[in-house]
Amino acid sequence: MGTTLSVRVWANPPEDPCLLAEKAIGAVEETERRLSTWRQDSEFSALNRAPAGQAVPLSSELCHELSTALRWAQATGGAFDPTVGALIRAYDLRGPGRWPSPQELAQAQRAVGYEKLRLESCRLLKTAPDVVLEEGGFGKGAALDAALAAVGGKVQAVELNLGGQVSFWGKEALAVDLVHPDHRGEVVATWILPPGSVATSGNSERARWVDAKPLGHLLDPRSGQPARDFGSVAVWAPQGITADCLSTALFVLGPENAFRFLANHREVAAVFLVREGKGLRLLTTPHRGRLIPKANNVQVEEIVWPHQGQKEEKP
Repeated sequence: MGTTLSVRVWANPPEDPCLLAEKAIGAVEETERRLSTWRQDSEFSALNRAPAGQAVPLSSELCHELSTALRWAQATGGAFDPTVGALIRAYDLRGPGRWPSPQELAQAQRAVGYEKLRLESCRLLKTAPDVVLEEGGFGKGAALDAALAAVGGKVQAVELNLGGQVSFWGKEALAVDLVHPDHRGEVVATWILPPGSVATSGNSERARWVDAKPLGHLLDPRSGQPARDFGSVAVWAPQGITADCLSTALFVLGPENAFRFLANHREVAAVFLVREGKGLRLLTTPHRGRLIPKANNVQVEEIVWPHQGQKEEKP
């Protein structure tokens, strides 16, 4: 997946922690062989080569992963969308980056939309030509879930870090450092959380300038434009794939619309790191975890949910 993996295992005797770590690594490698569009031999790449109108049978693992991704795509109104690949190509985000012409952007946009996929009985059909599936918004989370499943029940605790997304099980709580969106070496807060997974989305790690304009790697699939760069967001969820999907979606939605969404999905927690003058404002959900500020220029604000029974609008 073009990133690093660290594994920490606390094994139950007589289990060998090294063998369990190897099982976790093997599960991540198997997920990469299934999902990576950097590999021409992956199951996901084969789906991209399949013509529109052809129902392609999926492995049980990919069927589960893709159905989860599509469920969150629908729930977020397309703020997260696994069909964003045509836009990624148009902006050359796997290369140095470029600004597509209006015609190129319109053509790419016609190929984007989760509703262009039909998944029935573990068979996937693309209803429009040129649809390009992209694993970037959920692949790491899926791999972490597979790794936890591979060692579950055989360990006292396990902690995995795949390219900055952390999943852990067996511990009562884990301290996750939240870093400044513009200064990756500066820890601004520590988030104390129960077992689950934490994913972070922001544009600072892969920021680039193209034709004297900043081009972020996070795109809004609905508009075809780069998402507004307000800072970053960290998301906790019970499953890695959910945290991965929603960290992308909530960044695209932006804080205001994201909290409307989260009011109806309280199984998920989030912290938004929003630039404000020379400091940061940390907007956090109230119902899970504990946030400890670590910097002087940080202001923490806990969002108040609507009264019970009061419905929030969809983003």
